[in-house]
Amino acid sequence: MPQLKRSLLVLSALVIFMAYSGLSFAHEHKQAKGKVTVENAWARATFALAKTGAVYLSIDNQSENNLKLLSVSVDSTVASDAQLHETQMEEEMMQMREATDGFEIPSGSTLEFSPGGKHIMLMGLEKPLTTGEQFVLSLRFENNKVIRVPIEVKDAR
Repeated sequence: MPQLKRSLLVLSALVIFMAYSGLSFAHEHKQAKGKVTVENAWARATFALAKTGAVYLSIDNQSENNLKLLSVSVDSTVASDAQLHETQMEEEMMQMREATDGFEIPSGSTLEFSPGGKHIMLMGLEKPLTTGEQFVLSLRFENNKVIRVPIEVKDAR
């Protein structure tokens, strides 16, 4: 019995260490004979007076149904608003715009949010995003499912 308690204690310590060391867990949600996972979630550290920030992640839809990501949100202590954005080339200029209709994620595919492409904008930051900090981002899907994802702030230099 003492060996079992010690093993559980070591396992618990390992889970806590991984959660705070930046190693990522895949956040899974069961969805119609499959799963949806969110991986590689991070935000770019900002400078002291920045009022906007960016979040990047991957959403893998291994369910049998197509999904639609409608919106994102963060606690008001992080930013006043969070928006789905995409970057497009228009008349030889890169333009960022809000994706007000959200993003479709077909069954068996992955939606990537990455620098220079689709991303999540944090508007009205309450304070700078500092390397090593964490906050929670909520992803809201068309089927009224919400996935809450821990976001680690990283120095992207």
